[in-house]
Amino acid sequence: MAGQELTVSEEQAFELLAHLVASAELCITEPYYYGTFRLIDAASKLAGFLLAGPGDGSREWLEHFKTEVDAKKEWMMWDREGYFDFLRAASGDVAGELKRRVGRPPLGTADGAGTSR
Repeated sequence: MAGQELTVSEEQAFELLAHLVASAELCITEPYYYGTFRLIDAASKLAGFLLAGPGDGSREWLEHFKTEVDAKKEWMMWDREGYFDFLRAASGDVAGELKRRVGRPPLGTADGAGTSR
């Protein structure tokens, strides 16, 4: 169910906090696209925390999304354009899932069943 309470352990919260803060600092000196990698990696970590919880109607979508993120985030090193296309599609996929969770079909679909995948 949407709105179900999720408990994130203190250890998980600090792990994500450390990842985000260190990533912000590294963005000062690294090429700009490394920051995108660190953010999508943080999204993967958060998805993992969500999957460890009780779950709801998004579990199957979330498992697929995390698997895709983990496979494609490394494209940044050898297929930058493919990686950037993936990031654009991932944003659309998340927006589509959020709309599905509140009962509205995603933009560009007749019934809300499809996303950019």
